[in-house]
Amino acid sequence: MAKKKYSHIDHEHHVVTRCGYQVIERDALTNKVVGLFPNAMMLRLEIKEKYLSVNMLEHCDGTKIEQLKAVVSIQRAKAKKGKLSLQSGVAILKTGRILEIGTRNSHRLVVRFTPKSDDPSYSRVSGLPLDNSDKILIASLTVEAYQDFMLLADIDALP
Repeated sequence: MAKKKYSHIDHEHHVVTRCGYQVIERDALTNKVVGLFPNAMMLRLEIKEKYLSVNMLEHCDGTKIEQLKAVVSIQRAKAKKGKLSLQSGVAILKTGRILEIGTRNSHRLVVRFTPKSDDPSYSRVSGLPLDNSDKILIASLTVEAYQDFMLLADIDALP
């Protein structure tokens, strides 16, 4: 059944956020990914961002890997020149965990399905402090995001 625009995403469903190369923490010697920097889950103040852009994983059909590849394909189609660095990645977060982390940090976060014509899985996380002032909230979301993180190169290598 199709979800209505602006409907809340089920607590058991997942959203995917793209993480550019600059927000991925790497080991200085091996260049292996060891975490995400907090700005992976921060609003971009320079463009007056009011919500975190994500994609609803379950909007896409198939297995989790097929859904993830579909989301990455959408993100690539929207990217400048149609390219995303293979050393960038995506983090998958369970909607219920986002809400729990918000509640635990005294923020009423909302995860809504807000499809666009060029991105049918587009969604948003609202309720984050517009000035990124709650460092504990941001750190908690960042740690959660890293729990299910993959580089695009690794996603592309999957069958």
